[in-house]
Amino acid sequence: MHRSPPVLAGLSLALLLAACRPASRPAGAAAGDSTAAAAQAAPLAEADLAAIRAADSAFETSANAGDIDGVVGVYAGDASLLPPNLPGMKGSEAIRAFWGGFLQAYSLAFQLETDQIDGRGDLAYVVGRYRLTATPKAKGPPPLKDEGKFVEVLKRQSDGRWRYAVDIYNSDIPVK
Repeated sequence: MHRSPPVLAGLSLALLLAACRPASRPAGAAAGDSTAAAAQAAPLAEADLAAIRAADSAFETSANAGDIDGVVGVYAGDASLLPPNLPGMKGSEAIRAFWGGFLQAYSLAFQLETDQIDGRGDLAYVVGRYRLTATPKAKGPPPLKDEGKFVEVLKRQSDGRWRYAVDIYNSDIPVK
């Protein structure tokens, strides 16, 4: 008969006992709370909704002023930008390069309209529509006009500000 060494037998028993323990409760949950109810975060407060609207307003104002620092400042440092017809971009430097090139070539007139804001805890999303006129800074080509829709996922940062974690938009104008 083969016997397991005492160390392996003790380790096996410890793993078995750990696997049989009941799951721990989320921080702040009372003993009688269900895990699902305790894990659900509170809805967004009015102050959060106002701060999220302010983030969109800051983006719009900064883009229209050609302020690349203001535009990039609305995004979290590890944000993803998902523009149409291009690969996704991740992080401040990639987002700065995208919007910087656009702002260098065009004067923008953005209009953002919010259709829906919702979220829980430190995460929120915005669904809306945009209109854009991009007038080339170089003489020649006519202005570009676009309109479409967007979805932004925002995350509350450690300083309390809401910033874009994911930004995706696409045009309603058919490709010619």
